Amino acid sequence: MKSLENKVVVITGGAKGIGFADAKLFLQRGAKVAICDLWEKELISAKKTLKKYGEVFARAADIRKEKAVVKFVKEVIAHYGRLDVLINNAGILPSRADFSEQSPSVIDDVIDTNLKGILYMTRAVINHMINKKSGIIINMSSVAGIEGYAEMAVYCATKFGIRGFSEALDEEVSGQGIKVYSICPGPVKTDLNAGFTGRPAEGIPPEEVAELIVKIVATLPASKTCFEI
Repeated sequence: MKSLENKVVVITGGAKGIGFADAKLFLQRGAKVAICDLWEKELISAKKTLKKYGEVFARAADIRKEKAVVKFVKEVIAHYGRLDVLINNAGILPSRADFSEQSPSVIDDVIDTNLKGILYMTRAVINHMINKKSGIIINMSSVAGIEGYAEMAVYCATKFGIRGFSEALDEEVSGQGIKVYSICPGPVKTDLNAGFTGRPAEGIPPEEVAELIVKIVATLPASKTCFEI
């Protein structure tokens, strides 16, 4: 198992949920963390808590906007001198509805956040990783990226896309010292899940997902690129 001491880990959607759990656990294992989130108030609160565990860099950034993504990544590299790991965690989950009832604005928002946001973030870091011949990228997909679910067509489309992108990119860059993985959890006990169901959040704790992610970064499994949990 590789040491995570002083590794620089970038996490999108790091203010709460799985992203926050990731950040906390990486810090506890000795890594340095950079988080971004769309919601500045929650980001400030998260940074205040996370600083108890280690070095944290935090910036508000909208991953739907390429310029904001590029700016954030440049700031991270300027602050830490490099980055080693990217966790593409940020995403949204719209209310369940038949596809015929989904508005163009909802379709755009889900695709821009869940899929294009990951593409923008990855594009912003990939040349840095290629130049140093090392890097790890972990993309949050879902069981909805393995199996389709009624009233979740747009969300499923993005999560299938994330898994396909991860597999294809790993084929491209694995020979250059870079590994790409996707994580496909079922329901997770987060605000995102609660907002989707309209009920108190149920599912596995985000800390359990974080444990898997940290283990992958520390061990770099070669046998597969997609992990269900």
